[in-house]
Order: sequence, then C-alpha cells, then structure tokens
Amino acid sequence: MAISIKSKLIIPIIAVAFFLRFFRLGTYPALNPDEAAIGYNAYSLIQTGKDEHGQSWPLHFTSFGDYKPGGYFYLAMPFIKLLGLSPLAVRLPNLLLSTLSIYYLFRLLLLLTKSARFSLIAAFVLTISPWHLHFSRGAWESGAALSLIIIGTFYFFLFLDRYRPIHYFFFLFTFVSSLYIYHSARIIAPLLYLSFTIGYFPRLRPHLKKILLPSFICLLLVIPVTLSFFQSGGTARFSGVGLTSDQGPLWRSHELLNQHQANLPDFIIYRIIHNKRTLYLISWVQKYLAHFDPNFLFLTGDEVPRSKLPDIGQFYLFEIVLLLLGIRSLLRLPRFKQLRYPVITWLLISPLAASLTFQSPSALRSLPLVIPLIVIISAGIYYLTSPILVNSLFRVPPLLFIFAICLLYIVSFTYYLDAYYRHYSLRFPFAWNTGFSTLIPKITRLQNQYDNIYVTDKYDQPYILYLFFSRYPPKRLQPQIRLTPKDQFGFSTVRQIDNINFGPIDLNTIPAKSLIVSAQTLPLNQVDSVILSDSQTVFYLYEKI
Repeated sequence: MAISIKSKLIIPIIAVAFFLRFFRLGTYPALNPDEAAIGYNAYSLIQTGKDEHGQSWPLHFTSFGDYKPGGYFYLAMPFIKLLGLSPLAVRLPNLLLSTLSIYYLFRLLLLLTKSARFSLIAAFVLTISPWHLHFSRGAWESGAALSLIIIGTFYFFLFLDRYRPIHYFFFLFTFVSSLYIYHSARIIAPLLYLSFTIGYFPRLRPHLKKILLPSFICLLLVIPVTLSFFQSGGTARFSGVGLTSDQGPLWRSHELLNQHQANLPDFIIYRIIHNKRTLYLISWVQKYLAHFDPNFLFLTGDEVPRSKLPDIGQFYLFEIVLLLLGIRSLLRLPRFKQLRYPVITWLLISPLAASLTFQSPSALRSLPLVIPLIVIISAGIYYLTSPILVNSLFRVPPLLFIFAICLLYIVSFTYYLDAYYRHYSLRFPFAWNTGFSTLIPKITRLQNQYDNIYVTDKYDQPYILYLFFSRYPPKRLQPQIRLTPKDQFGFSTVRQIDNINFGPIDLNTIPAKSLIVSAQTLPLNQVDSVILSDSQTVFYLYEKI
C-alpha cells in the first residue's frame, strides 16, 4: 500500500516534465531546417499524397539528399492536419513521447527494484536533465526513437514478470517502430534486443511458444524499412557522416608510411602498424570513449551548437559525484541487483552508433546514453538519502545530504534555464536559423515588387524554411524543385523557387531590380531588417536598383 501511495507522486513529476517541455515550444527555440523539412513534407503529404520531391508516401524522405527515416513525418501528420503547419504541430509528437518516456522509466525501475522512492528519484532527475530536456523540445527524431526504446524495454521486463504474449509484442513493436524514426536506432535497438534475448534466455526459453507469433509479426514489420533503406538511398546518410568520411586516418597512414625507408622487411611491418584500417580502428575507439569523457558529460557538452548550451555539459557539474557514488551503489546494493545487467548493457551499447560517425562525441546520436547514466546518478542520490545506508559510509545526517542535493539542483537548474532561454539563441543564432519566422513574411510581402530576390545561404537550408513559413503550395513546388549535387557530407540543397534565389551573395552577379537578404551590411539602400529582442540584427534587406 505504501508503494501505491508513493507511486502517485509520479503524477506531479509528469506534470512538471510536460510543462518544461511545452513552455514556449511553438516559438522557442527557432525552427531548424530538419524540423522544417519534417513539417513541410508532412504538409505536402496531407495536401497531395507526395513529398516535396513528388514521391508518393515514401519510407525514406529525400529531403536534403540525406534520406531521413519517415516515421516522424507520419507521426507529425495528424498534428499538422489539426493545428496547421506550425512549429508546435511539428514538435508535439516528440514532446508527448519524451514525457511518456519519463513515466515508463519510472514503471520500469519500479518493476525491477520494487522501490518507489528510487523510481521517483530517477523520473525527476530525468525530468530536469539538460540532455533529455534539450532533445525533448523540438522535432528531434532521436528523442522520439529513444522514447519508444524505453517503452519497449519496460514491456520486455513486464513480459518476464507476467509472461503475456501481448507484452512481448509491445516490446518488439516499439523497438521496430524506432527503426522507422531515426538512423541510430537501427544500431541501438537491435543490439539491445540481442543483449536482452541472450542475457535473459534462460527465462525466455520455457515460453518460446508465447513469443513466436509476436516475433513473426514484427519480423514482417521490419522488412519494409529494411528494403527502403537499401533501395531508396538510405545508405547515403552513413556514407556522408560515417567514420570513413573522415579522411584524417587515411592521410595519417600515408604520412607515417612515407616517413619510413622503403626496404622490404621493415616496410611490411610498418604497413601493418600504420595500416589505414588500424588507424580507423584507433579512431573508432577514441570516438567511442569520448562519450565517457568528463569534459563532454559535465563541462563542455557537444561541439555542435544546435546540440549544446553555452558553458554547460550534458549533465550538471555536481552530478559527477553522484555518478561515482551511484556506480558503487549499483554494484554493491542488493536493491539494484536486477538493474545491473540492463544498465551496464545499455551503457556500453549507447555510444556505438555515434562512434561510427566522424562527429564525435555526439549528444544527438548518443542520446540513449542519458538513460543508464541517469539511473546511476539516481542510485547515488538514493544512497545519500537512505538513513541506514548513508550511516554505513558517512557520519553525516541524511537530512543534510537531502538539503545539499536539493540546493545544488535548484542552483544548477536555474543556471540551465538562464543559459537556455536567455543566452542560447544569442550565442548561437545561426545554429537555429533564428529570424526566419520574421523574415519570410517580409519576403512574401515584397516578392512582387522585384524581379528577383536573393537570400543568403549563410544559415543552413534557407529554402525549406521559406517553404515552411510561407506555406508554399506543394503542387506548385513539386514540378520545379531541383537538388544541387551532393557536398562532401552527402547533403544537397535547392537554389531557386520562383524568383527567389538561395545562395552566396555576390553583388557583381546580381542584376538590377533585385531584393537582397544578407547577414552582413552591404553598400546598398537598406529597406528593412530582422532584429532580435536584444537589438541584434540577423538579416539586412537591401534593394539593388
């Protein structure tokens, strides 16, 4: 009965989680091109049954030539149909799934530990986690995929508790669904499935008949996304951001070999030592281990501005102490015995997808890592707030630890909110294409007054933001859209829609009677501008007569 009463505290935690993720979601942060691509293509499907490139109901969307998995596009469709094409409508699926994941993490931990207090601690720590919060506030496919994996993991262990086939089906179905949403999930979800199957096979073996039908159904569901991945250019994404797209180890191999004399015996040995495959293996190990680097986790965070906050890591700095104490608690306390295998397995698997790309450490692609680390941190808090346990290690009243932990979280969370809502958009306005929601209405209003309009491409993929905020009719777009050749990272873009050109601003090639949208000042007549709330100008509008 006591557990039931405590469990009701999850309701206010979920309410707080929803509020933190919903607050100003329609306007902040500014819509980025990937979100705009999801929204506009979902809008195009609603209007025409085809994506922006004229493909009917694809499982992989060509988009910028990166062939995005289509799951999130289809999740967004009912929200866009109901609310119209808006940032809020595009972001709601991830918001709802991310909030739901906190509830399912609570239920998962309660199932495994039978401790409502520990489960509530973990749910609350995840609620205010900078890493999880960041990727809950936006149309991040990684957040939606992670949520499905958390839900599926709960149903796996619920099956082991009750052995009902429907629970095993929910486990497989959510894992398979994550494959349709995000590229990295195609590595993480299958590996977690294999690790759970192998680790708990003695408990599964007597019930194989119960899992046969769910497994067969979900195997059929895997086939379409697998075929689409190989037939629709889905491998292009891996070729663009994969580990081998980094030419550094290759050139390093050539450099090291050239530093040796080419006598035959030595050269064979050095060919082995300095082989490019060896150097790529070393690079992979470095990228994998980088996700456990304290600088990444607690100090600097991701290097990609869109995936980080200024002067803050993926976790609060003081949580490093809780993490160390949590490791000890997880390994020693009988309460956490059932947690050890899934947490350690999840911990080791989570960075694998990110480590196979040239951008590493990556907070976006290694997002699943937040779950085992949050669980470990929560184990540290559980230890420090348990009177019997804490007295075995410290001679300090547990109430003092409770007060100190609460104070540190209040201060750290206040710092996070200040960094996120005040400094983030000012420090990295280019990362979120800040100002386009104001710029596009100005362009559409002036469009008929000029023969041509030239918009800078300093901010990534401006054409899709134009389509999104102008609600450009998909039927007019599909016949005229043309992608440029791929760049070194496998991305393409669109240079022209009607009389609007997107690209570098070169005054020597721009004809008269043109409107120019620049991110820098130009020696022309300025007709308008886009200014942020702190008087920072992000766009200048000039006319060339």
